[in-house]
Amino acid sequence: MTRIPFTLPDVGLREIEGMVWVDDEFLVIQLTNKLFGLIDGDTDVIKIEATAIQDIRIQRRPFKDRLVITPKKHELLDIVPGKHANDVRLRIWRTQRQNLDRLLLEVLALQKSARRDASAG
Repeated sequence: MTRIPFTLPDVGLREIEGMVWVDDEFLVIQLTNKLFGLIDGDTDVIKIEATAIQDIRIQRRPFKDRLVITPKKHELLDIVPGKHANDVRLRIWRTQRQNLDRLLLEVLALQKSARRDASAG
C-alpha cells in the first residue's frame, strides 16, 4: 500500500507530520514530532487493528481532506499527540484523494473480514 503523508492540527509550537498506510491487518500511523519545523524527537509508529476502529471516514475539503478515525477505546486518543475529543483527524492534501479512497476501502474490507471471521468462529 502507498504511504499517505498527513499533518495533525497544531500542537503549540510543535508540528506533527506523518504517514498512514495499511499493513497486513493494521492501520499504521507513523508520527514525526517537530519543534519549529525541525525534527527533534523520535518517530513513533502506532498500529491499530481494524476491529479497534469504531468508525473511519473521509471529510472532503477544498485543499486538505480529513481522514477521521474514531476508535472504540479512548486510549488511541491519548497515544496520538494533540487534543482529540472523540476522534483523530489526519489532514491530507487533496492530491492524495485517490490513495486515501483506496486506504479507506482497505480498512473497511479488513473490518468486514474480521466480523465475518468472528461470526464463523
